[in-house]
Amino acid sequence: MASAPAAPITKRTRPVMGMTCAVVAAVGLLTTGCSAELTGGDTDMALPDIAAEPAAPVTGYDGLTGLPLSAYGTSQQEDILLFRTNEALVARCMNSLGYKNYSGRKKAQDDTKTKAEREAIRPADAWGYIGAGTAKRLGFHVAITPPVSKGPKGRELKDYNVCWDKADKQVPSPTGGKGWKLTQDLFGRSFQKAASDSRVVAARKSWSSCMGEAGHPADDPQKLSEGFMSAKKTTPKEIAAATADEKCTRSSNLAGVYFAVLTGYQKQLISANTEVLTGYKKQVQEQVDRAEQLLAASDTA
Repeated sequence: MASAPAAPITKRTRPVMGMTCAVVAAVGLLTTGCSAELTGGDTDMALPDIAAEPAAPVTGYDGLTGLPLSAYGTSQQEDILLFRTNEALVARCMNSLGYKNYSGRKKAQDDTKTKAEREAIRPADAWGYIGAGTAKRLGFHVAITPPVSKGPKGRELKDYNVCWDKADKQVPSPTGGKGWKLTQDLFGRSFQKAASDSRVVAARKSWSSCMGEAGHPADDPQKLSEGFMSAKKTTPKEIAAATADEKCTRSSNLAGVYFAVLTGYQKQLISANTEVLTGYKKQVQEQVDRAEQLLAASDTA
């Protein structure tokens, strides 16, 4: 689910399904779901059993990437492998067309992240706010603007796109297939079920009561964070609200309950869709294996 650095031209970034719903342009998982078309009904879904005091994840990022459905897709490390393979194939093609100095972007995004970095990726959402340090420093303005790199122009851009198409055919992405679409649908359905689960509703009411007492009345943590995003930068009022959000999330254990419930629903959905998901996981692994072979051949060429 990781994504390589973004670039200014259309075909420059590979659309892979990383960890959760692919987005993950910066782990952009939406608690409203990744697809509008959800699979199946809810009549066969039971309330999942959870611990009396479920532990909250260390960060929102860890909570999302640790979900059962996140196992279906590419890991961050595999995304970087695919990125490097694509770059190597494009570079070889560009060299063959006479661009002898073209070597592609030499450095992909590192797959190692500190706790502070993971904390700042997505601290706030339907689970409240996880990360006191980030709340005090950034509030809700945590979106990371990807670096803009200079891309080819004119004839070189046309040749680059030809090389991209050739590289993409050698390691085609499973994005858009049946398994990929189902995974997104199941993510969306699990988010919706978790939001309406009675345990989550109770924890959210406790969170709301705490926020009111702290001087920041709010009924929904997601709407609270979204309400500050129209401002161009973080304000003292936002920092105060985010700090209260983090404290109330801990006191109500909203994040612990939310992720425990979400995990329970996802396990049920996986069990009911094992055949398609297993096939999709195999398809992704074949893609990764193919990329490893191509990258190894490129390194020795």
